[in-house]
Amino acid sequence: MRKMRKADREIRDRELLKGILDMCDVINIAFFDEEYPYNLPVNFGYEYEDDLVFYCHHGPEGHKNDLIERNPKVCVVTSVFLDHIYNAYDKSGHDYRSVMAFGEISFVDPEGEEYKKAWDVLTSCNGRTTPEVVFGESYRRQRVKMSKIVCRHENVYGKAQRHITSFEQLELKTDERPEE
Repeated sequence: MRKMRKADREIRDRELLKGILDMCDVINIAFFDEEYPYNLPVNFGYEYEDDLVFYCHHGPEGHKNDLIERNPKVCVVTSVFLDHIYNAYDKSGHDYRSVMAFGEISFVDPEGEEYKKAWDVLTSCNGRTTPEVVFGESYRRQRVKMSKIVCRHENVYGKAQRHITSFEQLELKTDERPEE
């Protein structure tokens, strides 16, 4: 397990981590590339029981697919950030919540049951409905790949500007300035 420099800001509680993930629209996936990391923002769906599992979709070809084939280890980061607020906690003018996870990415078999499940999870997290392509002919499924990223719980870390111990503290709020 990695150590966080400011341990008072670390979040390890599964329910609080889910709360942060529910606040976010995009994950950034960092892949191993040759000279530099390759980082892509994508929309996502997730499930978090024992492990944190992300689902995302993408095209049937491309650099990302090549990188997945070469090395499936990835880092996933998502965050929500509020800037230019009065922050009585430390006068910094911002507040944030973030989740970082390390895991392995793989393709979901377009002919298997998990393909539809992946779409259902992704679209429910995005507030959409599963597209008809999921129920269509096999060649249509081949045009949209689904990936699954499995991150073991011990490799999932949350962080917040303020120490958070309850669901009530998750929401980002603009603090009221005290009367002068």
